[in-house]
Parts: sequence; C-alpha cells; structure tokens
Amino acid sequence: MQTRQAESIVRLHDQVKEPHVKNFGGDTLAYVTPWNNRGYDVVKEFKGKFDYVSPVWYYVERSNDPDEMFTIVGEHDVDKQWMDQVRGPDTGKIVPRFQFRNWDFNAYQSFASNPEEANKLVELLMDQVKKHGFDGIVIECGYPTFFPVFINTMAAALHNDNKEFIAVLPPLRSPEQSKILNRDIFASMAQVVDRFSIMTYDYSSHSPHGGPSAPVDWIMDNIEQLTNDDNAHQLLIGINLYAMSYQETRMPEAKILSSLLDTLDGKELEWDEESEEHWYQDDDGSKVWMPTRKSIKKRVHLAEDYEVGLSLWEVGQGLDYFYELL
Repeated sequence: MQTRQAESIVRLHDQVKEPHVKNFGGDTLAYVTPWNNRGYDVVKEFKGKFDYVSPVWYYVERSNDPDEMFTIVGEHDVDKQWMDQVRGPDTGKIVPRFQFRNWDFNAYQSFASNPEEANKLVELLMDQVKKHGFDGIVIECGYPTFFPVFINTMAAALHNDNKEFIAVLPPLRSPEQSKILNRDIFASMAQVVDRFSIMTYDYSSHSPHGGPSAPVDWIMDNIEQLTNDDNAHQLLIGINLYAMSYQETRMPEAKILSSLLDTLDGKELEWDEESEEHWYQDDDGSKVWMPTRKSIKKRVHLAEDYEVGLSLWEVGQGLDYFYELL
C-alpha cells in the first residue's frame, strides 16, 4: 500500500484540474526565490490561488558609510513584466521580502534604540515600494518586537500609501521565547501589522538524526500561544514544500521534490501518525521526510479549523498537484 502511494506521486504529481480556482478560505502567501525559477512559473500557472506573492529579492545590509546607514541589495532581480502577469483583480499582490543580512549584535542594538535609523530605513524601503509599484512588503528582521519604532513607522508609511505590511516571525520552540513573543505581544503588533508569516518548519533540521519538518501539534501550539479570535486570520502558518534528507555522516540537506521523483518510484512511504508527515529510507541509507498531498491536506484543514492563513516556502520546490488543495 505504501509503495503504491509512492508510485502515485510519481504518476500524478503534475496532473491538475482547476489551477485558478481558490479553495482555501484564508489568505495564502507564496514565496518565490530567484535561485529557483520554477517558482516564477508556478505563481503564473496557478494565478488566483495566492493572495500574496513574495519574491525574496531584497536584503538590507548595514552600510560602511555612516552617512548612508543602510544598503538595499537585490533591486536588479525586480521583474516588472512578471509582476504584471502574476497580479489578479483580488489576488497576486506583490509583496517582496526584505531580509536583514549580516547584522551583528551592535547593529541590531543601534537600530533598536535609534529612531533616526528607523526613519532612514523606512524612507529607503518606501522608495523601492513606490518606484516599482509593489503592493506592500514582507520584512524579516528576527523578532520584530525588538524594533517598535521601526515597525510602527513602517506600518504608518505603508498604510498611508494604501500598501500592506507583513512581518516574518520565528516559530516558538521553547517557553523562554514567550518573554519576547506571546499572545499579548502578538495582539499589540497586530494593531499595526497586516499579516504575520511564521516559519513553522525546519523543526528537526538541527539534528543529524532528523525527524519531521513541521509536526502538527507544534503548529497548533504556535497558533494557540499567539492568536485570539480577533486576530487569528492575520497569522499565516508556514508550510514547507521541500523535503529534508538526514544521514548521520553529513549535514541535513534540503531537497526539491522534483529531484526525488526519479528515485521515489518503488520506495515504501511511511506515515508518522504523531507528526502527520511521510518519510522513506533512500538507497544511500538516508532518511527523507517529505511533504505529500496527504500531509498538506492535513495542514490546510488545520488552518481552516483555526481560521488562520498559509505561507508556502517556497512554491518552486513543491509538486504541482499540491496547489490544487489551496
């Protein structure tokens, strides 16, 4: 039975009946990466499925010039023609990700305590939004709660221009994190931030022994510890569309699902009841944990039950028939 399931993935992964009909009731954000061009095509082929599309084009770096403060890297990746093809009347809002990169502790500390720096960065980001006609932005800056001046100023500038603000959140893994991210803090941020993309994946990637990428009980814990009935719809739970390969003799390795199709046929897929994920033993002895239609369907239903949204990392790595569920 498990072998037959692996064979059906190989046989059916590219068969889709309704590529443009949105089935999921909540918001869906699709990340797209410049280093995996398949994602650019997926959001066009499944136009209408994704409320937000976030190309990870930009990095925010500290400038060596004290007068400049920041350098915005990645503008060369902006593709206006593609943006026009992706946008729909109510879906496909383009919200590129801006990720803080190569910041040390002193840089974060300075940014948190210096309103002048916050205002300067808001100015630079708004320049990009206006120049390229983005519908908003996604900010990845660690814990956004550390930077209230920046978050509030950024939100005001975007909303003033009728744009949307999405913040990336690290997932909750330990009780200690509740001091800096909890239900009250989330509710406070939700007053100014439109949506939150929480990275509920890579649960086991720190361990060479491996394990599930996104156990359902862990996802549920994150939802329950952060949201209330009024703001649950603002949380977009992360779903990984890549597999993870584990072997004790090497570092854990992420795998694009299309790269597994040639070797998947004939394998015995095992269903882990606790995490609600599939895994199999590869020919080289490695253990591969992978998303499947069954595991994604479970998470879509979970999102519907909690009335939260979805964020997909990232759509170029998944299989086409996954998107039929959305």
